[in-house]
Amino acid sequence: MLREDLGAGLELALAVPQHAEALFELIDAGREHLRRWLPFVDATRDVDHTRAFLKDQLRELAEGRALSLVLFHHGRAVGVLGLNRVDAVNRVASVGYWLAEDATGQGLMTRAVRRLVELAFAHFPVDRIEIHCAVDNRASCAIPERLGFTREAVLRRALRAHEFVDDRVVWGLLREEWEG
Repeated sequence: MLREDLGAGLELALAVPQHAEALFELIDAGREHLRRWLPFVDATRDVDHTRAFLKDQLRELAEGRALSLVLFHHGRAVGVLGLNRVDAVNRVASVGYWLAEDATGQGLMTRAVRRLVELAFAHFPVDRIEIHCAVDNRASCAIPERLGFTREAVLRRALRAHEFVDDRVVWGLLREEWEG
């Protein structure tokens, strides 16, 4: 999958180094919004850093350990989502995502994560998918809840992003729950 149309102006594309400029600009423009929840934001200071990250993601994809996608809305990059830390031995993977502030509240990431979960169960050796969110990030927590994940645990003071320390909610979904 290099690019997939999800309808209504929403597309997913394999994250490649050619997306570096658009993603860096998105991060740079949304620093204040994103840094509250994402520890990588302050370290992302130039396009080369973003390009290196995208190259690493392609290597991880080739090794079967990750899948990173860029979310486009009406042709504009608005976020990133991915299957992270694929653990083939335990058949578990983690999903992560972030979205530009002006693209929130429209259901875009929910639609994209739904497709990512389908891809994960179809093409990766996983029987369980997890999503970890800060307890206070209600928009982020709403996505796994809408998609039928089970809220399994709250890990106290387990998520650090800059000067912020949050409790982390662990959401889980099993293959048979998704397919059922």
